[in-house]
Amino acid sequence: MDKRVIVVGGASGVGAACVRSLAQAGASVVSLDRAEEMGREVAERAGQRFLLCDVTDRDQVFGAVEQAATDLGGLDALVHVAGILVQGPAEDVTDDDWARAMDVNGRGPMLTNQAALPYLKQGERSSITNFASSAALTAYPNGAVYAASKGAVTAWTRTIAVEWAKFGVRANVVHPSASTSMLEQHLSKMTDEEKAAYAEMMRQKVPLGGEFGDPDRDIAPVITFLVGDGARFMTGQNIAVNGGYYI
Repeated sequence: MDKRVIVVGGASGVGAACVRSLAQAGASVVSLDRAEEMGREVAERAGQRFLLCDVTDRDQVFGAVEQAATDLGGLDALVHVAGILVQGPAEDVTDDDWARAMDVNGRGPMLTNQAALPYLKQGERSSITNFASSAALTAYPNGAVYAASKGAVTAWTRTIAVEWAKFGVRANVVHPSASTSMLEQHLSKMTDEEKAAYAEMMRQKVPLGGEFGDPDRDIAPVITFLVGDGARFMTGQNIAVNGGYYI
């Protein structure tokens, strides 16, 4: 794969899996993340580069994307994975909860997409892949603010798919359900009874296997496909990679 790719949020979880998958496919990758030590380690192990970046800082985002595009000699694709999980009953959501979720999960993709566009416009087969969540496609009790922020990513991505098609830039949004450190942190706050109930719920709700997918085996290969030319006629699509979670 002869592609020059920025992966935003490449230090851990699905983002790290995307760095590895794209590198294995032959792409040149620059990983961006605010977790410098982990991000640098993941990138270097994959033979790729890393830059420190906080997706909520406009100046930092535009500077990092410019540096990455310069290092890569151009840019063919941006994959935005970075996000945070904010949970709690809808009636208890605070202004700070809402602002934090929207800042990272909503404004973050907006900033990286805007920053990448001038470089993507220079290519002929460019693409943006943003990450939302299955929570944006179905009711997500105890996670309304998270679901809302991922719904924002979905609407943003489908709109730029139309607006930026004139530049030859594709934009798709992926809705993954994967076992990551974010999920582990969520489970660590549960009692044994709650964990058992959660496991049973997953067996009932995920037809394909009864649990969330593996980032390397189940999610990252789909992203590698979307970045590649095999997806050249796909844009504005909601792509659920979740074992049938919300069916």
